[in-house]
Amino acid sequence: VTIHDTLAQYLDAKNYPEGNPSADPQQEKLKVFYIDAKSTETNEVVAFTLSSPMDLQGLMIPTRQLHSLCTWCIRNKYRSGDGCDYAGTRYFDKHNNPVNDPSLDECPGTLTACKLRHGEGNELPFGGFPGTSLIRS
Repeated sequence: VTIHDTLAQYLDAKNYPEGNPSADPQQEKLKVFYIDAKSTETNEVVAFTLSSPMDLQGLMIPTRQLHSLCTWCIRNKYRSGDGCDYAGTRYFDKHNNPVNDPSLDECPGTLTACKLRHGEGNELPFGGFPGTSLIRS
């Protein structure tokens, strides 16, 4: 939704029976809002809640879901250096079976897969939350 704010003196000549010599279409301030949610609906009216572009810049909270899978793997960031920084030479397929061909290396995003690649005793850049699998709703 875009709102055009201006002063009456700058309105175009169509709004005045004798014209408007001070009309200036450049004298406006644009306000942009986004429809955030439907707040009311009746047979005659539908009302929406608007949000400013500055309101979280379009982000929804939480930006990350809490689950036991690695966020980097889900977002296709495996071996990208942008999240998952694995650069080793241990390769596994999506079922954690060892493979020799790096093109067959595919991480399923599990903690087990991360441990296989980085080593059991090493620090892991795992992007998931393993404990969430214990939560019951």
